[in-house]
Amino acid sequence: MDKLLPFSRPRPDQPTAREREILNYIWAGLTSQEIAARLEIAPKTVESHRANLLRKFRATNAAQLLRLALLEGVLTVPGSDHATPLPAKRGAQNIKGPRKLTSLE
Repeated sequence: MDKLLPFSRPRPDQPTAREREILNYIWAGLTSQEIAARLEIAPKTVESHRANLLRKFRATNAAQLLRLALLEGVLTVPGSDHATPLPAKRGAQNIKGPRKLTSLE
């Protein structure tokens, strides 16, 4: 009984696929409410993913998060060969009306 066993595996330092998807939406300038509507998930879930991203990148705000993600190659600049396009909106309605965003392609 000298050996301690962890209750769960440690969280990975790399962002998950869902966190990367949310990171792309943050890059596109969407709010948590807008991201939640597009992904058809709760806004609180988006906030949890944002908090995890901030912790994993050791950032204190969205600007630092995006800068670090770009520097580490997790996020690419639109127009580059490796840019990941955003998925199409799936019928979610925006309360404030549609927002004009630049394309990531």
